Formats: sequence, C-alpha cells, structure tokens
Amino acid sequence: MKKADRLPRSIDFKKHPSLKFLRRLTNDTGIIQHTKYAVPDRNMGYSVDDNARALIVTMLYHKLFGGEEALDLADNYLSYVQHSKSSDDWFYNFMTFDNKFLDHAKTEDGFGRVFWALGYIIFAKPRRDLVLGARHTIGEIMGNVRKLKYPKAKAYTIAGLYYLSQSENYDWARAEIEYLADDLVKGYLKHSDKSWRWFEESMTYANGIYPYALTLAYQATKKEEYFEIACESLEFLEKETTTSSGVPNPVGQDGWYKKGGKKADYDQQPVEAAKMVIANLALYKVTFAQKYYDQAKNWFSWYFGNNLNKVEVYDSETKGCFDGINPEGVNLNQGAESVITYLIAYLAFSDIELKL
Repeated sequence: MKKADRLPRSIDFKKHPSLKFLRRLTNDTGIIQHTKYAVPDRNMGYSVDDNARALIVTMLYHKLFGGEEALDLADNYLSYVQHSKSSDDWFYNFMTFDNKFLDHAKTEDGFGRVFWALGYIIFAKPRRDLVLGARHTIGEIMGNVRKLKYPKAKAYTIAGLYYLSQSENYDWARAEIEYLADDLVKGYLKHSDKSWRWFEESMTYANGIYPYALTLAYQATKKEEYFEIACESLEFLEKETTTSSGVPNPVGQDGWYKKGGKKADYDQQPVEAAKMVIANLALYKVTFAQKYYDQAKNWFSWYFGNNLNKVEVYDSETKGCFDGINPEGVNLNQGAESVITYLIAYLAFSDIELKL
C-alpha cells in the first residue's frame, strides 16, 4: 500500500469537517482544555493556547466553507484571548473554571500562538468586528515580538507575521519575520551537523513548526537560506520519525529525543501529526513536489490507524480525537488540543483541494 493510500475512503477534504466536538468543549468563556474520556473536565479550566488554536480553526473553516457557526465560536475564542492579556502585554496561560487566572503562568508559546491566530484573522478578513479586535490586540502586543527568547515561540510568531505580511498596511511585518527567522537559522547552524540537522539539542513537541515557519519566512522574504533549511530540517525530521515501512512514528513525550540518545516512541500526541501535515503542505505549495503532498497524507493517516499501535486516534462517533497513543493503546481522553490540531490538519488539506 502506498503512503498516500492509507486514508479511509470516506475522507473528502472538499467537504467540511464536523465542529461537533469543538462545540461540546466550548462555553460562554471559551474552550475547556481537558476531558475525562469525552466529557469536558471543568476542574482543568481553560488555556490561552487552546483558545488561540481554536481561533485559527474557526477562521480557516469560515474562509473555506463559510457559515455563521464558526464565527459565533470565534467570538468566544477571541474574547477569551483578549481577556487573558496581562498588563505587560503577554498572556496568562491558564484560567480556572471559576474564571481566575493563574498569575504565574505566562508562556512565550502562548504569546506566539495568539500572534499566529490574530495575524490569520487579519489576513482572512472574516468580519469587520473580528478584524478590528485582532488589529487592536496586535497593536498592543507588538512590542514583545523582539523580546522572545524561545525558538518555538519565535516560530509560532513568524506564522502570524507571515499572514500580516500578506495583508494591507502591514509591510513592516517582513522585517520582523527576518529578525525571528535569522535567529532560528542561527540555532540550526549552531546545533546541526551531518547526523543531526536540527535547531536544538533535542526534539520535543510540535517539531514540524520549525520547517513550517521557515517555509513561510521564505515565502514572505524570498531568502533562499530559509527555504534550504526548511527542506533540510523537514527531511531529517521525516527520517527520524517515520519507520522503515513508512509508518509515522513521532517523538513521544515520555522522554523526547536528545541528540545522541534514543527517541521515545510513546506517548505520541496528535499535535505532532498535525504539525507534520502543515509543514509538508507548506513546502508542497512552494515546490509542487508530490513527495510533500504524499508525506502530508501519510501523516494524516496516523489519526486513522497508520501508527505503531494500528489504532484509530480520531473518534468518528464523537467527532473528537483521543489524546494520543501509549504502549497500551490510546489515551481515551479527548482534549481540546487533540481535536483542534486534527481540524487544523484537515483544513490545511481542504485549503489545497478546494483550490484544485
């Protein structure tokens, strides 16, 4: 069986995916981050990461398929994101179910994901009120872009800056993209060698975000170095996280993958498959090389049993997604990150196939 043929025949990216489980997790405050099995777990509250990612999903869904349902959800997510902004223009990462922020929890990753979501709103132009809200918040937080220290946060922010660079009156975004992308390149050149072509001394979570971000940086600036490193790093990542028989085998959270060490096979998370999908599809859009499209489909098939355990991670009954695979099978909880990243991967294919 070819890699590209490992998807169920029922998958048709020209048809809209179900937002049923997204609605289940969403209330008037925002999206609840965790579940007990498939039941929203109120004890765990909310995170800005999930609300920002859900905002990207609803914006992309509306751009491709229209309808008011996605915009109604987006109102909640944007309101949550704006409310979570702190006085120093970062974002509180966690809120309890009784709407109290945990003051110590502000992360750069959260900032980057919010920036990505806001940039995409401005690019997609779904509705005036949402665009005005996104523009306002971007203006408030821009001063922190060059204060970012962590490479993944820089990669997430590059994604938002890319969409700004494709929007009217945001020509300045290209200079910010170069500032952050040059720093990713420095990390790559510092840590990589013939046997380790990577940006850090270890692979941890959301690894595909690096080649994805550099591909977007190349599209915005046309700097060949970004394109070359995006291709090299994605090739290395594919090699290290795909078995000899072509089965997606992402880095597991139970130990990660340190340079010179052994890669952890478990616990594998849906976010890894999604980031590999969007990284491959980004390079496909630039090169039109079929291998990237086939690799993206192979990674999407991870959700449908093309994984180490041969188990389905997407739940066709609830329209949610299990939280990953472990040595025993699947993690039966179905949290927000899992279904959101699945939907992002699905919609990335829709974005291409609807245009074709």
